[in-house]
Amino acid sequence: MANNRTGRRIFLVFLAMFILLIVSGTSILFLSTGVMEWAKQSAKLFVRTVHPLGKIRSVTQTVKSTIKKVDAYSLSALSPPKFPGSMVEKNDGVISWIDPTSARIPPSEHPGHFSSATKDNTKPYIISGLRGETASFQLVLRSDDPVKDLDVEIHPDQSDPNVSCLSIHRFLEWYEPIGKNQEPDPLIPFHDPYQSGRVVVGKVSLKSSSDQPVWIDIHFSRLCPAHNFRATLLVKKDGRTIRSTTLAISVLNATLPRQVGLDRWMQFYAGRFWHGESPPNDEAYRMLFYRYVKLGHDYGFATNDVDNIGPGVHFDWNTGKALSTDWSHYDYMLGPILSGQVTGSTPNAWALPIRTGMLGVGMWGGFTIHEGTSSPIEKWKGIPDTAAQELARVITEHWKEKGWPLKNAFAYAFDEPEHQLFYYQDIYKLVADTADSLHKGSHNQIRFMLTDAPYAWDRKQPGHHKSLMKGKVDIWSPNSETFMPDRMAKVQTIGERTWFYQSGPPFIGASDLYSTGVGFRMWFWAAWKYRTNGVFYWADDFWPDNTMAVNPYTNPGTGDGIIFYPGHQLHLIGFPDIDGPVPSIRMAQWRRGYDDYKYFFMLAKKGRREEVDKTVNHLVHKALDDGDYFPYWYNPLWHKPGAWSHNPKDWHDTRIKMAKEIESLYGQSLPKN
Repeated sequence: MANNRTGRRIFLVFLAMFILLIVSGTSILFLSTGVMEWAKQSAKLFVRTVHPLGKIRSVTQTVKSTIKKVDAYSLSALSPPKFPGSMVEKNDGVISWIDPTSARIPPSEHPGHFSSATKDNTKPYIISGLRGETASFQLVLRSDDPVKDLDVEIHPDQSDPNVSCLSIHRFLEWYEPIGKNQEPDPLIPFHDPYQSGRVVVGKVSLKSSSDQPVWIDIHFSRLCPAHNFRATLLVKKDGRTIRSTTLAISVLNATLPRQVGLDRWMQFYAGRFWHGESPPNDEAYRMLFYRYVKLGHDYGFATNDVDNIGPGVHFDWNTGKALSTDWSHYDYMLGPILSGQVTGSTPNAWALPIRTGMLGVGMWGGFTIHEGTSSPIEKWKGIPDTAAQELARVITEHWKEKGWPLKNAFAYAFDEPEHQLFYYQDIYKLVADTADSLHKGSHNQIRFMLTDAPYAWDRKQPGHHKSLMKGKVDIWSPNSETFMPDRMAKVQTIGERTWFYQSGPPFIGASDLYSTGVGFRMWFWAAWKYRTNGVFYWADDFWPDNTMAVNPYTNPGTGDGIIFYPGHQLHLIGFPDIDGPVPSIRMAQWRRGYDDYKYFFMLAKKGRREEVDKTVNHLVHKALDDGDYFPYWYNPLWHKPGAWSHNPKDWHDTRIKMAKEIESLYGQSLPKN
């Protein structure tokens, strides 16, 4: 009888699973990996529900829970994407093709591995975009044998009177050692962008049976007419042309907006910068740093240091009053950035020179000015409160005097305070009090940003008193794995803003050197999907060292916190140094994602918000901690790819469709020519 009952229970479980699959419309097209995950979940379901020593759980409830998990798997368990390249050619032993995506290309990728490789080269390669946009593609070169001294050239049709509105730049993709693999990231410019006519990459060499991509940017000026341009892409070997491809470049009749209300900021480390670039003095530092800020701006983000460049404020630590303030060094170093002189506009986000150390408060808790060691908050006699108000006052007055906008600035005084709970139980009270003091001293003009969520996200963390911070934090920026969209949306209803930062799949696209596919690009799709107010990446220049053995080109670690590369370390990998930053593929992915976000904004302004949401949801099924898994590692995709398309070609094709839709809404289509 017991065996019969068990058999009936098994039958009922699988019958219920089958019925709920049909009713819920859950996709059953998740083959290969998806089937394995289904089998695992079914086995767990059987053990939990039918185990003879355990209680029988509600079959319907259990199956619904399982289907919810499997539905998340169904999107992530995709078959490997098809070869994204096209226009494959083989001439004189060199194989070449064009990849339209912004994905990093592994050195082993080969069109011969893919049956879908396109070999029809009679048509031109089409590149299109809006005014103010940068369209990119990759030319990939490969040979079975080593090849030296290839030339890669692009020649626009100079007879076109409008051709000067195009800016075309070539970059050699440098492969870095990542574990046992090689991944490209630094984009080494063919010509020095800071010294006219100076060559950095003269020739392209190929290793045996290994890819060598060349990244190509085509920027369309905001002054470009809606127009069809022509250019020729050439690959030469020993002076002989072995590939000639016509590029059909279409500037569409619409212009990208400059700002769309999304905050984008990365933390800069002045100390790492000094060590990595080794500027000889403040003036050299200043001019070099401006080039980093300008390049970051061009790629879609603002950046500045939090800890190392600030005013000289002298406090009376018996009262907390500011006795004197010296802004001369701060203004000299950073004033041209804040005024918009460096980039043409003021920063979209800016971390104010406010640090807990300036207030006599140790980062790990405690007021240390008088006693030298952390002391209970009750003994502070209000001195940090007064000092914080004083600091807010002098900052607000100085910003007003200089005419710098304070609305985009924020205080980043505490970082991930949840980790400090183990050392200092009063940390949330300290955060709340500091935020309150800064608000009072600035008459609520200074915004307070915190890298934490307004709710507990780990049962094991002691001292969760986050209610103390209610109404005190202006910008909540938890990492993506603890960002619960439904709960974060609630703080937006009371005027607080929400950002997120990195943690990797399955919560957000990977931002380190282990990332594959769309990477940073999908961050902006997630930002649109969940209506966040900003994205934050820590950090952009956290370089390891500047020696032959340890430098970001040959020993980058995971690459987390590094997307700029130091121009003065190029000699370590055999190229001449440049007096400015070297960009990266991840920066280009960020730029592409931000431009995608601008597409969403433009379409929504023309009444297409619902269509945009459907487009985003089609490629991004879920991200962040959508599902409110508590703690976050209960997410069924833990240690698996995220629930979004991992085929970069899907994202590229979708962009092309959106661009055409934007042109139809904002301007007239181009005549064929």
